[in-house]
Amino acid sequence: MELGLENKSFVVGGASSGLGRAVAEQLVEEGARVLLVARSEDAIEEVARELGERADQCVADVSHASGVDKVATVAIDRFGTLDGVLVNAGGPPFGPALELTDEQWLDAFRLLLGGPVRLLRTLVPQMNDGASVLFITSSSVREPIQGLDASNVLRPGVAALVKCLAKELGPRVRVNSMAPGRIDTARSRSLDEARAQDFGISTEEQQRNVSEGIPLGRYGEPAELGRAAAFLLSPAASYITGVSLQVDGGLVSAVP
Repeated sequence: MELGLENKSFVVGGASSGLGRAVAEQLVEEGARVLLVARSEDAIEEVARELGERADQCVADVSHASGVDKVATVAIDRFGTLDGVLVNAGGPPFGPALELTDEQWLDAFRLLLGGPVRLLRTLVPQMNDGASVLFITSSSVREPIQGLDASNVLRPGVAALVKCLAKELGPRVRVNSMAPGRIDTARSRSLDEARAQDFGISTEEQQRNVSEGIPLGRYGEPAELGRAAAFLLSPAASYITGVSLQVDGGLVSAVP
């Protein structure tokens, strides 16, 4: 399938590793230009070198207004207009709801909702007709994950924001989200290590136990999510908006 991404321009959040990097790699492979956004200068420089001339970089923390302003300035300077944005950032802190501090809750809100709203408020006016916004959320939008209550509470709010924005920004801009399950990233490995310690088992055994509950029998690879994301961001998905796509190997079986 031809995705129609040649020379399209995208801002990709959380691009220094994991899912953000996987999406950026796929967009570049399809011929798009990307602005890689992350907080770590060393990490994002390395990714930009590996992706080559179609990748630019911007070191910024978009949970703060100054970071949003920087991304907007750099994006417009590099591209002029935009064809899409991947809204993605590291996950909120681990922990049960009542053990998280007020500051942790506020930081999680800024990371998952406040910062993205501010970013899109700034970038949407610079988007071309037919542009696309894609949020990376989590399987927690459908089913709570033990020990990740900040995500369990706020990620469904992100999914609701996607529905609101799809109505508000259509027909000019499409807005969707992806809800990954157990993808083999550093965050998933960190969660497995913490669970393994709680259960008194090895990390490998914990991963096997989790895999047994996934119909496809394994963790996903970041590239598998990257390919699905590139499709949703592309003109090939021109009649898809307001959707939350599960990329979880069948992990979440809740209906609807």
